[in-house]
Amino acid sequence: MLGPNLLMWTAAVIAAVWKTSQLIRLPNDRGLRVVTLCTVLVAVALSAQLAVSIPGLAGIFPSHSPKLLQNVLLTFFFALLIVLLRSNLAPTTATRQGYGEIALAVLTSTGLILAFATTAQQWRGTSYPEAGQYPGVLAFYLIGNLYLSYATARGAWLCRASARQTYSGARQSLTVAALGLTACLLGTHLPRVLSTTGRLLLGTDPVPATAHWTPPLLALGISVFFLGIGYPGIRTGITTTRLWITMRRQHRQLRPLWAALHQHFPTIALFTPPPPHREAWQLRHMRLRYYRRIIECRDGLVCLSPYLPEPIHPDHTPAHQAQLIHTALTNTTPTHTTPPSIIAAPATTDTHADTHQLLALAHEYAQLTNPHTTNTTTP
Repeated sequence: MLGPNLLMWTAAVIAAVWKTSQLIRLPNDRGLRVVTLCTVLVAVALSAQLAVSIPGLAGIFPSHSPKLLQNVLLTFFFALLIVLLRSNLAPTTATRQGYGEIALAVLTSTGLILAFATTAQQWRGTSYPEAGQYPGVLAFYLIGNLYLSYATARGAWLCRASARQTYSGARQSLTVAALGLTACLLGTHLPRVLSTTGRLLLGTDPVPATAHWTPPLLALGISVFFLGIGYPGIRTGITTTRLWITMRRQHRQLRPLWAALHQHFPTIALFTPPPPHREAWQLRHMRLRYYRRIIECRDGLVCLSPYLPEPIHPDHTPAHQAQLIHTALTNTTPTHTTPPSIIAAPATTDTHADTHQLLALAHEYAQLTNPHTTNTTTP
């Protein structure tokens, strides 16, 4: 079952790293501290589970303690999760009920420790698929899955209730998280409670083969749960990435026009421009460099305006304006008889309209100076 364990561990570690990075930026956010602690607890717990899943590694740890550590940490994770969700729904009673959840987690952990300690040493840390009919091992998994059944059911209900009370982007996030917890409850913990209870009390398994079909469902449920937690960040990341790609593409499309203007008016550049081969590998501060290029292009066109052979009219096409710019860049003497005019004037005051005009002008200028270019404009 190394595959499902690795999938769950990967999802948990990604969530823990992401929440930790957020907490570094917002260290005073109390709710974020609780969420970060929850994700770190799960990551550590699943790291312990992964450790005992790797052949030959489990024997390194004393008395197979990672299995006990995993279940205790998961218990407190769900206790904190329930407290956090409950505080959003009923802040006035959250403190009193929070103590109750922590007390239940402590009681469950005590039961897990006792079951683990009273089990023969050779059977301690036995995985669920290998539990067989050993009473101590069955009691250990019965206690753990009984609490997790309660916790996932309670957590799913609280997530769904919180989703109904919000209209922000967290609504979808909480709904997906509730689906993940429901999958864990119905696909893993409840069947395992029935299976271990039957084997422990009746000597027969009422739900056969839970050792084989529940781990994939558990991995699926945990992955969906963490997908719900990370949904707002994933959505923001996708939007940010698309915006970065667009800015980078348009930044490169403006370079032919910008380079020609900068060659004649080097003072338009706020910073010393890197050579083209270095600029192609610059990935950071894309937003700053993009807007700086737009501003520098505008400054360069203003500086170029007195050198135009004729005034720019609103009905002039970008191709005609590019031809006038090309002619003006070869003229070293200002044409005093030409009144100042706005080159590539946008139709509206919208920033996108301004960028669109500059891109169209840059495209036509690139076509004029290099007919083999294939650059295209993007509004």
